Amino acid sequence: MFVLRHLAVVAICFLAASLRVAEATTLVTNGGFEAQAFMQTNPSGNQYRYVPSDLYPITGWTFTSTGNGENSYLVAAGPNYGNVPEGDYALRLSIGDSISQAIVPPAPGVYSVSIATQNWQVSYSDLLMTIGGTGVVIPIGTSGTTQFTTSLSGSTTLAIDWLAMSGQEADAQAEDFNGHGVYVDAISVTAVPEPSLGVVGLGGGAALAAIGRRCRGRSRLR
Repeated sequence: MFVLRHLAVVAICFLAASLRVAEATTLVTNGGFEAQAFMQTNPSGNQYRYVPSDLYPITGWTFTSTGNGENSYLVAAGPNYGNVPEGDYALRLSIGDSISQAIVPPAPGVYSVSIATQNWQVSYSDLLMTIGGTGVVIPIGTSGTTQFTTSLSGSTTLAIDWLAMSGQEADAQAEDFNGHGVYVDAISVTAVPEPSLGVVGLGGGAALAAIGRRCRGRSRLR
C-alpha cells in the first residue's frame, strides 16, 4: 500500500511540474522589448530610441515602416511617457508600421497568444494581431491584455499590424499623422497544456488503486 501511495504522489508531482513548464515557456523572442543595447535620453529624462536602427535593431523582430509621420520608438517607463504595460520597456508602434517574427512550435497543438496594449494615441485604426492564419482585432483604446488561442502545426509568422482604413479616415489621418500610435508589450505564445495529461494521470492513479484493492481482497480470501 505504501508503494502505491508513493507512486501516486510521484505521478502527481511530475504532472504538476510538466504543466508549469508548459505554461511558462514562450516561443516569442524579446516579447517584452527588454533586450535593449542602447537608449537615448531626452532633456526631460525619458529614455527612448527611434526604430529602425541599423546599429541597434529590435532584437528578435522584423520591423516594417511606411515612412509616414513619426517613427515608432522603443520607450522606457518615465515621467512623461507613462507606465509601460509590463517591465521596463515597450514599443510605441506608430500607425502604418508593423512588426513580425517567425514562430516555431515544438509540436502541433493549441497555443495561447497574448499582447498588452496601453497609452493609445490614435483615433483612426484598430490594431491587428495575426498568427497561423488566425487574426484578432484589438479595438482602439484597449488597455490591458488581449488573449486568444489558436492551433499551430508548423513554422508560422506572428505579426502586429494595423487594419486598413476607409478613404475618409485615411484622408483625416494624412492631415494629422504625427503622434498616432500605441504602446505594445508582453507579447507571448505559449503551449496550452493538454487536458489528456490530467486524464491519463487520474486514470493511472485509479488503475493503481484498483490493483491495490484486488491484492487486498485476494489476501483476505487466503
